[in-house]
Amino acid sequence: MERLPVASLKEFPVGAMKRVDADGDDVLLVHLADGVYAIDDICTHGRVSLADGWLEGEGIVCCPKHGGKFDVRTGKAVAFPAISPLRRYQVVQDGDVVYLELTD
Repeated sequence: MERLPVASLKEFPVGAMKRVDADGDDVLLVHLADGVYAIDDICTHGRVSLADGWLEGEGIVCCPKHGGKFDVRTGKAVAFPAISPLRRYQVVQDGDVVYLELTD
């Protein structure tokens, strides 16, 4: 398993979202009060970047194209027109550095 450094908590405050490249995949990082979560960045319905959307409540990312919503903790689609879930990525924090654990 590969551990890929993708962000520094000093530059990525609570409430922020950030799109990163993880070995060729677009991944959305979301920093919530209880930790950092990572899901696919591309909406399963509208095929647009969720990083261009916004956070609603605690942990729901909204698609900027049609308003589909996803739970960033699980990747589950929680509002129509999005119905298919997003892939989740394992996040590890070591001090100030955020890593994604990538499987081969």
